Formats: sequence, C-alpha cells, structure tokens
Amino acid sequence: MLSFNFHMPTNIVFGAGRLAELETLPAFPKGGKAMIVIGQSGNILRAGYLDRVQGLLGARGVASVVFDGVRANPRTEDVDAAAAKAREAGDEFLVGLGGVSVIDSAKFFALAAAHTGPFWGSMAASACAKGSALPLIAIPTTSGTGTEGNSIAVLCGPEGKRGFVHPGFAPAIALVDPELALSCPQHLTAITGMDAFFHAAECFLSTARQPMTDMLCLEAVNLITRFLPTAVENGADINARTAMAWASTAAGMCLSLSSPISQHALEYSFSGSNPDSPHGAGLVLLSRSYFAKLIELAADDEETSDRLLNLAMAMGFGLEEDPEVHPFLEALEALLEAVGLADLLPEDLGFQRGQVAALTSAAMQLTGARHFVNTPVKM
Repeated sequence: MLSFNFHMPTNIVFGAGRLAELETLPAFPKGGKAMIVIGQSGNILRAGYLDRVQGLLGARGVASVVFDGVRANPRTEDVDAAAAKAREAGDEFLVGLGGVSVIDSAKFFALAAAHTGPFWGSMAASACAKGSALPLIAIPTTSGTGTEGNSIAVLCGPEGKRGFVHPGFAPAIALVDPELALSCPQHLTAITGMDAFFHAAECFLSTARQPMTDMLCLEAVNLITRFLPTAVENGADINARTAMAWASTAAGMCLSLSSPISQHALEYSFSGSNPDSPHGAGLVLLSRSYFAKLIELAADDEETSDRLLNLAMAMGFGLEEDPEVHPFLEALEALLEAVGLADLLPEDLGFQRGQVAALTSAAMQLTGARHFVNTPVKM
C-alpha cells in the first residue's frame, strides 16, 4: 500500500535566460545585505557571472560581499570561516553561485551563520537540528547533483564525508538557467551528468521511493541518456544543456523525496579521503561492479529486477539485446562510452590498490546510514 510524504518548499525558476529575473523576482528573501558564495577556481569571475549577479542584486537595493574560498567537496573549516564572515557583515541571506560544492557549502554557511560554535561538532551533536538558517538563493552553473532542489548537503570533516539533511538547507529560490552551464568544460559536464544519472537510478531503486520520484527518476534517466553525450560533445548546444539542467534538478528533488542507495555511501570513502576527487567520478568508478552485484543479489527479488529493467528501457535497451549481459549493464556501458568515461581508473583520481583496505573500512562505517537502509537488497 502507498504511504509517503510530499513536500517541495523551494520555488524553482527554470529556463534559459531567466537569470535576468533575479532583479524582479517576487517572494524574494527580505534584507539589504547578501553574501555571494563562489568557488576559488575563478571560473565564475572569468565567465562574468559574478558581475551579473552583483549588478542584479544591486538593482534591487541589495549590497553584497563575496566568499570565494569554496574548494571541491565542502570542508568544515570553510564553513566556520564563511559563517563568521557572514555574521560580521550582517548578511541577511546568501546566494550560492556555482556547482554542487558551492551550493552545498552555501547551505552549510546559511545554517552555521545562524548559530555559534564549530559547525561539525554542532551538527554531529544535533545542536542545529531544529535551528533556523539564513535564506538561500541557489544558482547552479553545472548540471549534476540537483542540490538546488533539495534539503540535503554533504560535508567533509574529521570523520570523513557525510551527508546531512536539514529543512534549512532547502533554498528559498532555485534559479536554474541552462545558459550558465554553457561554459562548463567537457570532462566536468560528463562527471556531473553521471552524478545526476546515478541520483535518478538509485532513487528509483530505493525502498524510500514514491510515485512522484518514480516519474521524475525515469524522466531524468531518459533525458541524461539522450542528451548528456551531446552536451559533452558540443557544450554550446542549448537544447542539450536545457535537458540536462532539468534532469539534474529533477533527480536532485528525488534525493529528498526518496533516497539514494548504498552506491552513494560507498563513494564517500573516495571523495571523503581525498576531497579533490570529484564525487561523480567516484560513482563512475564504482558503477559497473556495484550494479553487477546488485543485479546478482536481486535475482530472486521480482520487484527490484523489474525496476532494473525499467531503467534499461528508459535508456533505450530491452531484453532483445545481448542475452549474456543484463540490459541495464549494457545501457550503462554504452552511456559511459558515449560520454568518454569508460576508461576512467582509480589511479586517475590519485588512488592506489594499497588503499583498498582503508577505503573499505571508511565505507563500512556508513552501513547504518539511510543509503544502506534503503537499498532494496541486503548488501
């Protein structure tokens, strides 16, 4: 019998060219001071996006300060530094302008700015569980996690990489303008796109699924399979960028409405031990072995087996393909080939075989997390 909750508190403003509406959007966070959060790479500056956002905010009477120290994979020390800066400046809301690390970081900054004390310890002790956060406007420039559409964020701290859920993490506004992804490089387009793919595939298989996530997941899987290869090959194709932007946001919404499964928890041992390792790349490295094992374990689970076939069909593969290979594994391999990630190796991310025991130990610490709990088969 169906039993689920559906709550989507974020106002999603989606479409090419809609960044310009930042000046006139109704239901805007109150206040005349904002912190704009960007990455330390300088890409947002070079693309001119920071100037545009500052100008649009200024036109509606909002003064802004900039925190430009976000690194790949949010770090707890950055959260404490940015929160202190926001409190000192008297910022009343935040704007996350960039990829997942930037927007996830902005979520943590917004919550930490409303509290005192080292943030990691406060979250671990649930001191912030019922606390408020400063409002956040999320403006993604990549199509990957869909973090702009959910109340989840991940953080690297003393105990490794962990995912946190908090109602204050849900952006007040998600302004998704596919034109901002036109400058995203090929490789980053590929790995962020695969991250969105695995969000959708995992949430579709999750025992926490519900009717809304079923629809959104299959939509995202289909769009990513069709349009990610084009976005990688021709980054200027606005149709492909638009399809990927929606697929990413849709899959991101599912992370709150459903749940990822254990592939995500296993990946945290990669990017948690080496924060310079992209999360999407780690998922790609695990994917073939992970889903082959999942398919094997689900052999006597009719519902999970059917869902794996549904994913394959959404990717354009059916039972008429190679009878020796599961259609989903065949479809996954074809997608990895099409986006240039089929030959990715752990060594490419700085990992060595000698680290396997430590990576496994880190992964085993999360077997009680929701990712494992919501996996449809016993791992």
